[in-house]
Amino acid sequence: MTPVRRRLAAALASASVLALAACGNSVSAEESGPAPAVVRPAAVTKAANCKDGLPPVASFAPGSITSDPASVKQSPTMARIKKAGRLTVGTSGDVLLWGARNPDTGQLEGYDIDLLKAIAAKLDVPIAYKVINYGQRLPSLEKASVDLVAHTMTINCARWQGSDGQPNAINFSSEYYPAGQKVLVRADSRAKRVEDLKGQKVCVPAASTNVDNVAKMGLDLVELDVVGDCLVMFQEGEVVGITGDDTVLAGFAAQDPYARVIGDPFSAEPYGLGVSAGDPAFTRFVNAVLEEMRSDGSLQRLYDKWMADAVTGAAPAIPQPVYGRDVDRLGRPKS
Repeated sequence: MTPVRRRLAAALASASVLALAACGNSVSAEESGPAPAVVRPAAVTKAANCKDGLPPVASFAPGSITSDPASVKQSPTMARIKKAGRLTVGTSGDVLLWGARNPDTGQLEGYDIDLLKAIAAKLDVPIAYKVINYGQRLPSLEKASVDLVAHTMTINCARWQGSDGQPNAINFSSEYYPAGQKVLVRADSRAKRVEDLKGQKVCVPAASTNVDNVAKMGLDLVELDVVGDCLVMFQEGEVVGITGDDTVLAGFAAQDPYARVIGDPFSAEPYGLGVSAGDPAFTRFVNAVLEEMRSDGSLQRLYDKWMADAVTGAAPAIPQPVYGRDVDRLGRPKS
């Protein structure tokens, strides 16, 4: 049994009540070749461009900013980090493989956690973790209660742009993982795709893109703020399935031997790190760190460490960055 499999067998998703402080250790760097192009299922529809004419995954090119914090000027986030002497982050506490508490050590671990450690290492500061749910991700950045969010968060135009009804727009880093939405059912279920669960109760994380993706599929949706609670309802027989990102469902399937993930992804869920809307300079810094992690193979090693044993079907390739974002043309609501 591999170390990852042992972790999967032992770990259970925790309630989101953890607030820890830990040092930011860098991800090891080894030489590797360039990352291949992203491969997405043909059935997944390409997202429409945002109001500035660019795709949702477009971000800000690092330009003159490097992974050296001294290269960052005029950044309120960087100033806040320097004053506090730490990087305060919002992340998950109950998503196995991405952000969950290890029951043996009590420490948060996962793909997003290692990514945050790599950024903190460049800043040479410790991390203060704030465990938040899906609905708290954007407001936490708007209120500056966190400096950065790593929380299996989909990059989309609505979050870049904001609206009068949802004014808390944010900036995104370049894409670091290409997830997709699937559905988890019991092992003995006859369902082969999400449409087979029409009219039945299916749990979905509230305030996520997952809700919109299945809104017109005829499911009896049960929306919960804490995604880990969906697994509890599923195991207690209160819902017949869970729909969400394949990354999250992979962790659930690892915890429950009587569950399985079915079908191909029916949406594209590109993950990005969330930054305050008013801080393009810090966004560029994060993108510079991600550039290094792509080129030295660190992002690939994160996938190998956390997801290689859990993913069913073809392994996704590390996404290449898209740049050229024009904030002035996004039509963000005036503060």
